[in-house]
Amino acid sequence: MSYAWKVTVKTPWKKYAKGLSVQIVINCNRPTSKEIFDAFKNQLGIEKESGANPSFDIKKIK
Repeated sequence: MSYAWKVTVKTPWKKYAKGLSVQIVINCNRPTSKEIFDAFKNQLGIEKESGANPSFDIKKIK
């Protein structure tokens, strides 16, 4: 079974502005950080940079 998730940037970091969001559809309970960064790359063209990561708010879409 697939689940849809809305991932929103909670604390900004470099190119990740607060409130920026993507949607992810996966076959597991919660998206991994790799899946989140892949979604930002595929949907918005934002590449993950080395260093600290922004924090995310992850909500399941019903």
